[in-house]
Amino acid sequence: MKWAYLVNAIISIACFIFYLESYQQKVNPRHILLFFFTNVANYCFAISTFAENWESLYATFQIYYLGSIFTNISIILVIIELCGYKTNIFFRLFLFIYGAVIVFLIASIKHHKLYYVSTKFVQIYGMSYMDRQYGPLHNMLLILIFSTFIISITYICLGLKNKKDVPVRTVLTLLFMFFIGFIIYIFPKLIHLELDFLPFMYTLMDIIALIIFRRAVLYDISLSILSVYEHRSEYGYIAFDINKRYLGSTEYAKHIFPFLYGFRLDKKFTNDDAPLSPFMTEILPWADEWLNGYQQTKLLTTGKIINELSMRTIQRNKEIVGYLIVIKDVTQQQKYIELMNNYNLKLQDEVFKKTRNLYEIQESIITGMAMVVESRDKSTGGHIKRTSECVKIFVEKLKLSEQYKTLSDKFYQDIIKAAPMHDLGKIAVPDDILTFKGKYSEEQYNKMKIHPNAGKEIVGQVLAKVDDTEFKMIAENVAHYHHEKWDGSGYPDGLKERDIPLEARIMAFADVFDALVSERCYKEAFSYDRAFEIISKNLGTHFDPELGPIFLSCRKELEYLYNHMKD
Repeated sequence: MKWAYLVNAIISIACFIFYLESYQQKVNPRHILLFFFTNVANYCFAISTFAENWESLYATFQIYYLGSIFTNISIILVIIELCGYKTNIFFRLFLFIYGAVIVFLIASIKHHKLYYVSTKFVQIYGMSYMDRQYGPLHNMLLILIFSTFIISITYICLGLKNKKDVPVRTVLTLLFMFFIGFIIYIFPKLIHLELDFLPFMYTLMDIIALIIFRRAVLYDISLSILSVYEHRSEYGYIAFDINKRYLGSTEYAKHIFPFLYGFRLDKKFTNDDAPLSPFMTEILPWADEWLNGYQQTKLLTTGKIINELSMRTIQRNKEIVGYLIVIKDVTQQQKYIELMNNYNLKLQDEVFKKTRNLYEIQESIITGMAMVVESRDKSTGGHIKRTSECVKIFVEKLKLSEQYKTLSDKFYQDIIKAAPMHDLGKIAVPDDILTFKGKYSEEQYNKMKIHPNAGKEIVGQVLAKVDDTEFKMIAENVAHYHHEKWDGSGYPDGLKERDIPLEARIMAFADVFDALVSERCYKEAFSYDRAFEIISKNLGTHFDPELGPIFLSCRKELEYLYNHMKD
């Protein structure tokens, strides 16, 4: 029989090793404790059966009880966690103290008769065994064992009833485990069999726990996402801290930048390390621009592969501690874009129908329409692109402001997407007005002033089948009201103050600023100083006086943007 206990211990250890090898990505500390204590209990009990005298039997039995007691405590904590509940620290402390008291009583049985009245070394079924006469405090162990059953069954039932995110299969497996375990523990006692079957119950529990933990990993969505991204061959990542010290990279990133294979962790990136590498000549300068506020993705061609680079912050407790360069293989997308540029509009429409991302297609079409309109207006070359970039910068500042940071990210993204559409109404303006060089007459100006109303209608038709009604409304408002003024002197409806939609008030700043600092057929480009002075003086008349200071705080980024675009 003692060999059966030894084999049982080996199986229990094998389960522990299998768990560690199979769940390296996300090892749960409580699962570790459960396997550890069952291993301790099973192994020490198996060794005790080979003892040759009372002293060695006593020593192994003490460690066996240590493992057995804390196995029961670990079972309670693991079951509660699997059922979707959290334990109070005082409850965990009580369990630890309770278990420690029992361990102390067992360790000191030579000095009292509270736990065992007497013990005797005997041989039964060919193995060593401690014959025991129980004392009054032995009931503490029985209370712990039965409490384990009662608490666990209670939480299993509560989880099944109240927690919709607790898998039914997991709950049923736990019930099965306790039913079998209860039979294994009670049946030998009912027939007065002088054998301890708890080690076998612990090993059965280890095996069932492996099945349950495997399912638990499948239900962990964060781990599933991490696993998917780790195995996506078209993605790469390079991490570095705020001082540009290397933190690590993925295999795909090393394939793109081979010098990373030999680059030491925690070493600072400098041009001396790989002066001819694109990483040093192109990526680090781009990263500096990104950190300075000019946040645009970058395309990098390596052989036949085209990669798109972007950056993300690495945060710990809401503090930025580093940055992550995300490398994405966009070769197929870029080939697709090149293909579209080589065919006429009809062929483009056919290609668009085959793409998987309808949303990106709609955005590309709208931007293209805006560029067509702009190509008819000879006085505003590049206006669409510049105002769109202005809106992006303005939005980033608004997100940080106390008054506007509570607005949703979607609202801000919708404004950015709607910005290229603000002048779509110029499609309805006659060519002789758009191409006119000089200052408009009153009659000409009145014809130009139809474009906001026309823009609203055109945007509404273009987005008629778009399900996102919020975006559609924002896009229509931007096109319709971006020429309204805070004091009500604007057009087309003469709205004033907060009757003007917020998105239109935001667009007005970018639209006027670009008109001021850009050369037009009827004027020279104004200096930045003059442009910001004009906007500042018109806060409360033309512009929203609350948005104004935030826009004026964008000066550094706007000057950088316009200087960069000129270059």
